[in-house]
Amino acid sequence: MTGEAGGAAEAGGAAEALASVLSAARREAGMSRAQLADAAGVDRSTLSRLERGLYPHRLSTQTIEALTRVLACGSQLFEAAGLPTRTAQDLTRDPALSRAFADGPAARRALRRLHLTDLAESAVAPALHSDGMAVDAQRLWASARKSRGQPPAPAPRTGPGRESGTASGSRFQIAHAAAHVLLGTACGWPYGTDPEWEATELAGLLLAPPRLLTSAVRAAFNSDVDPWDSDTGGLVASVAERLLIPGWLAAYRLGDFPDIHLHLLSDDEEPA
Repeated sequence: MTGEAGGAAEAGGAAEALASVLSAARREAGMSRAQLADAAGVDRSTLSRLERGLYPHRLSTQTIEALTRVLACGSQLFEAAGLPTRTAQDLTRDPALSRAFADGPAARRALRRLHLTDLAESAVAPALHSDGMAVDAQRLWASARKSRGQPPAPAPRTGPGRESGTASGSRFQIAHAAAHVLLGTACGWPYGTDPEWEATELAGLLLAPPRLLTSAVRAAFNSDVDPWDSDTGGLVASVAERLLIPGWLAAYRLGDFPDIHLHLLSDDEEPA
């Protein structure tokens, strides 16, 4: 494949990150270079140079898409190559939407959040507990470093976030550090925002991805939580307990759940 169509990334800064991620994804898939090249329709010498960080040409999204399809590695290759994910590209093909994203800070932030969701989806899969109902923070930390070609290292014990002395708070700290690792070589397109906001946002998506969040909400409603109760404390507590996350993070992530509108009481407000 050539680099003549689609968005492209210069070799150089992204070459080393892409080489590490691509090589790790291929080994995890149990494929040789020849097998992967043939399955993806990529020239064998091109694949070899990509894995060694020696590809000197502009890299097309078609090549990344073909490799991603065979390796089933989500958005990891797009991120490592410094390319926008397909989801983000599809949105900006509409001229009106493209202008909105270019001109409006809120629109750019929303698109970046969608980009982070794609990144989280790729990172969560290898970090789930054996029952698939929660994310293993330690495994998340290890897999994040491995996917970015970094050596093993102990997970951090301190970091941002309330409830830092609790088990759930410690999990958030680890996820926040893993988010910084993932963002360290991830594509900043479109328009990188505040790094700490991005790390906190990504940490929430890592610990409470949409599928697990949906499962936790359904489990809460199937237990003793009344979906019509104006006091959402029971729902927040149930989701937090099930996903092993701080209550504030559960409340924040529930804001993304369709048809749920949280009413958070202020300190001086008494429940009805």
